[in-house]
Amino acid sequence: MFIKHVDLKILVRFIPIFLLTIGMTSLWSCNYDKLDDLSSNPTHVVVIGFDGLSPDGLQQANTPTFDKIMVEGASTMHARSVLPTSSSTNWASMIMGAGPEQHGITSNSWERDNFVLPAVTQSEPFLFPSIFHLIREQKSAGEIGAIYHWGGFGRLFEKSDVDFDEHPVTEEETAVNASSYIKVKNPLFTFIHFDHIDHAGHEYGHGTKEYYTSVEKADSLLAEVMKAIAESDMAENTMVIISSDHGGTGKGHGGESLDEIEIPFIVWGKGIRKNYQIKYPVYQYDNAATVAYALQIETPRAWIGKPVIEAFEGEKVIDKYPILVQLKQPELGMHAKGYSSEGGLYNDSAELILKNPNDKGEIKYTLNGAMPKSNSETFTSSVLLKENTVVKSAVFVDGKLSSPVNEAYFRIKPVALVKPIDFEVFHLDNLSFIPSIGNRKPDAKGNTFEFSSVEVRSHIKPNTLFKFTSNLKIEEEDNYEFAIRSDDGSKLFIDGALVVDNDGDHGVRTKNGSIDLEKGNHTIEMLWFNGGGDGWLDVYVNSDKMPNQILSTNLLRKN
Repeated sequence: MFIKHVDLKILVRFIPIFLLTIGMTSLWSCNYDKLDDLSSNPTHVVVIGFDGLSPDGLQQANTPTFDKIMVEGASTMHARSVLPTSSSTNWASMIMGAGPEQHGITSNSWERDNFVLPAVTQSEPFLFPSIFHLIREQKSAGEIGAIYHWGGFGRLFEKSDVDFDEHPVTEEETAVNASSYIKVKNPLFTFIHFDHIDHAGHEYGHGTKEYYTSVEKADSLLAEVMKAIAESDMAENTMVIISSDHGGTGKGHGGESLDEIEIPFIVWGKGIRKNYQIKYPVYQYDNAATVAYALQIETPRAWIGKPVIEAFEGEKVIDKYPILVQLKQPELGMHAKGYSSEGGLYNDSAELILKNPNDKGEIKYTLNGAMPKSNSETFTSSVLLKENTVVKSAVFVDGKLSSPVNEAYFRIKPVALVKPIDFEVFHLDNLSFIPSIGNRKPDAKGNTFEFSSVEVRSHIKPNTLFKFTSNLKIEEEDNYEFAIRSDDGSKLFIDGALVVDNDGDHGVRTKNGSIDLEKGNHTIEMLWFNGGGDGWLDVYVNSDKMPNQILSTNLLRKN
């Protein structure tokens, strides 16, 4: 090709850009060996989301449909949701190809007219562009449907970009309507949401018989939808993605544990590998990116999700950082339930018993709050604890840390110790922040040894505010850091000064604050509310000379 009148200065300016482009293309090719032939790509995609479905649920419940789909497709039980592990934040991330830092949906209280963090870009006022919008924009003739059991999902996408928008009342109705829609309309893209597993988790608790029963019901509902796909005209050209928004622990979610953050990710259908275990990390926002990849939809720069191309036949991922699948952490003889920290409150002494749930490795542990190392004590027999002790333990294989670290807080108190914390209970309305109670009389009073005691939890109801007061006995002048882990909002005051502010309507979340304290007694006041569901409260303290521990009877005294 003949180029006429080339300006040498312009050419020189563009050479580095040209070379950089070549370099980036080569780098991309090193990571992804992509197919040029897209004839094997599906022409229909169905995403099926089960709210609150954990990997544990699939592993413990009887789920023949899920099992069959995993054998016929690609899957991982180690995909990760985004933080916080709340529903709105994660369903948004699933359909928006980005996290809360980009789309701004940071909690379940988010509304288009009530938010803190604006989206970095918008498809329509106050809404980050979703996969629904991109498909409508680039494949305008395609049929798009959303059938969602949880009504809150309906506020997360662009209504004008969806042809069929329905919010059924029950999970059974959701399956029936979604199945009928698929068989009649043969949609290009369908999103189906089931909410009943999350209900079971909140009412009965994750890992309970009732929770597993709800997972088994999900299996039958999934079978119904898959049957509809098989009987439709799109049967031979469909890809199905099955996933969840979060897992859970106890009767809740919103925290940072693996039980809450790990989710299943299953891909099945045309062009998908068979009986394949996905080896590399999958994140919540990769869901939408995978849909876009399958349907050949261009994604905006604002998206951070990457397609899970490893799941597609013929695609190769060359990377040296696969998913780290760890062994199970050591188990204590008395295992904590729900959000309770391991350990517990005991009279005079406690027996430390650790068990290795794996068929290999040995347990290394410490009694001073330090991280266990290969040269730490090896657990061989029970240990008697006679004072407050922070135990950390982990499984080591060939001298290498091979499990998460189990952190346990043992609190030892004298039998005759008087309960040091007084509390008042206020039943209010529509709580989303800690209100001013002024001179209002409490609906109940009590006293307790710790903030998360049985006496306190017996008063937990929706829209309940607790006020705790006690004396903090400081033996040595120092800077002390306090942390509140709560669901919902909480505030900690010492000598009238606000030290930790963890207010607001949110799942289990931790906030910190510090204060210089002189030797002697200091007044402590804690305010905490539960807006709905199963609330939680823990308070921690540490200093340079004291390991992080639950604020308990060793530091608290009766007013």
